Amino acid sequence: MGSRPPYRSGIQPGREGSWPEDPAGWEWEPVPPPPEWSERGHRRESWGLAWALVAAIILAAVATLFIVELWLADRVLPGVYVWDVDLGGLTRAEAIARLQSAFRYPPDRYPTLFYGEQTWQVRPEDVGARLDLAATVDAALAIGHEGDLLTRLREQVTVLLESRLILPVFSFDPGLGRMYLGEIARQVNRPLRNASLVLGQDLSVQVVPGQAGREVDEEATRQALIQRIAEMGGGRVALIVRESEPLLTDVRDAQARVQQILSGPITLTAPGLGPWTIDPPTLAGWLILNPTTDAQGQASLSVRLDPGPVRRFVQGIADQVTRPPTDARFRFDDASGSLVVVSESEPGQTLDITATVSLIEQAAMGDQRTVPLPLISIRPAIASEDAPKLGIVELIGEGKTQFAGSSASRIRNIIVGAAQFDGLLIPPGETFSFNRYLGEVTAEKGYEESIIIWGNTTRADVGGGLCQVSSTAFRAAFWAGLPIVERWPHTFRVSYYEPPKGMDATIYSPDVDLKWINDTGHYILIHTFVDVENKTLTFRYYGTNPGRTVEMDGPYESNPVPHGPPIYREDPTLPKGEVKQIEWPKDGLDVTVYRIIKVNGVEVQREAFFSRYRPWQAVYLVGTKEE
Repeated sequence: MGSRPPYRSGIQPGREGSWPEDPAGWEWEPVPPPPEWSERGHRRESWGLAWALVAAIILAAVATLFIVELWLADRVLPGVYVWDVDLGGLTRAEAIARLQSAFRYPPDRYPTLFYGEQTWQVRPEDVGARLDLAATVDAALAIGHEGDLLTRLREQVTVLLESRLILPVFSFDPGLGRMYLGEIARQVNRPLRNASLVLGQDLSVQVVPGQAGREVDEEATRQALIQRIAEMGGGRVALIVRESEPLLTDVRDAQARVQQILSGPITLTAPGLGPWTIDPPTLAGWLILNPTTDAQGQASLSVRLDPGPVRRFVQGIADQVTRPPTDARFRFDDASGSLVVVSESEPGQTLDITATVSLIEQAAMGDQRTVPLPLISIRPAIASEDAPKLGIVELIGEGKTQFAGSSASRIRNIIVGAAQFDGLLIPPGETFSFNRYLGEVTAEKGYEESIIIWGNTTRADVGGGLCQVSSTAFRAAFWAGLPIVERWPHTFRVSYYEPPKGMDATIYSPDVDLKWINDTGHYILIHTFVDVENKTLTFRYYGTNPGRTVEMDGPYESNPVPHGPPIYREDPTLPKGEVKQIEWPKDGLDVTVYRIIKVNGVEVQREAFFSRYRPWQAVYLVGTKEE
């Protein structure tokens, strides 16, 4: 309709609505348009122009919006303020520069810290606050630049019409904040103090009352200040303080106990000894006061004496009163076959240190200030009445050597050394050590210098001649059938111990020793006899023979080595020309001695004692001293 001009049809008047059977028979002729058709054309042209104008306006608006969005892409939206600083339309760098030069934290927004009546106005820099320029500008740039286009446009229009205020972003240095609050804490903090006692110069006892403790929670307070400064809210901020109450407030009972302890001296007594006095100043130095809590949580102040110094004081007394027991000494009477007491045993005594400390503590807390010392009697290992129990009924072994030709100093050493063993009781099962019972060999004990064998020669030394004593003790153990667990022969043959060869035993403390074991089941009593006139030394072992007999097989000699030529040494102490022989030649030799032990006539053990002696030449001293 309207695409073609209308044509008049061959329809006859009066026959409207009737159509020929064949359209081909229709007649067409142009009909001029009615007047309303021209008006419609003009309207269409007007509407086209209007739509074209609208389209142009829309395109211009879109272009303008695009240009504006493009311009705002890297700029702060106009109308955006950081506190009172306008950043609208600025690029990031421009905004940072302006904010750095223009922003000042307003003093009326400083927070005020308070505790009780005390207040402190806090500047942001006091707690290490610093404007974070980059983060603050980033927050400003984010306004109107996030979300989809419609969201951005909506926010941009709102900001343009109403403006937008944002808070600055701060960073905080924790070290500066802690330093600032540490200074405040020193003004506020107060240590917790339990009630206690103080002794005056005159030993008077004064009560020091308890005190509640205060401690600033610096970190919690710092966090509260950080939040308030970041919000720029100003106002008052409470200083966070942790308070604690003392557990101990009443010490009157402890005061009374201390006064009792210091009321006077304590005296310690013992029969025939002492007394010993502990004065109040000493007791005051021993006091220990400690807070304690009972099962119900009730606190109190305990008062006691320090056991350390009390024990040391008592130990000093123990050193004075302690007396070791004295064993009985016996001699075997060969005629009666029984033991005779030579010296009676005496009990020893010692101090019960633990009990004494306890008694001192009791006396300090009470009115009885005198303490008898609890002495403990120590029974001797061998009491006089023990003689029948020792099983010493017969001679079980004897050794004898001769020391003819010995010097006076050597004889003296033999007498002193042998005396160390006379009357010794060796318990059953014990290992006898010659060096242990001999003890120290010193001039203070009566020993003198005499010749000893030293390496490949001889020399003078304190105690020369003691090998005579050890060799004699060895022979007695040999003939008693006692197990010999350590024995050393001399390096060279010594005439004092021959005959027989191979029956000597040298000693040199602490490395070279003579040891045997008491396997008899009873005590062994040792007796020594020095016959100065006949130059003999005898060791006798008394006890109970376990039913054995001892025989010797040998000595058997082998591997002889002739001695070398004599040695002459100049001696400036002898007159010139005088010659004195000090060593006599001996051939080297291997010697073996067998010990045969029999029980009821039947051999039960055969032991070999081997000795290897080096050759020994004669030694002469030749005098060189001028008259």
